[in-house]
Amino acid sequence: MEVNKKLLKGLSLVCGTLITIGAVLFIYGYFVSAITLVTAIGIGLAEGGTFIFIMGLFLVAVEENIRRKNQNQRQL
Repeated sequence: MEVNKKLLKGLSLVCGTLITIGAVLFIYGYFVSAITLVTAIGIGLAEGGTFIFIMGLFLVAVEENIRRKNQNQRQL
């Protein structure tokens, strides 16, 4: 369980940074600059950070279920 906590902490740190940078770039590109490329990069970073976070949560949940299943089989 300790490994999962460390993994989730790192995952949230990386994905939170990506989403924050993406949001800042999106706001800058949409409201301040007339360059649509900056807006597109901001949207891509925010979506990418969200996707990585969801996939990381899924992998941690699957790993936890597999560990519990193996522990239950050993007890029988």
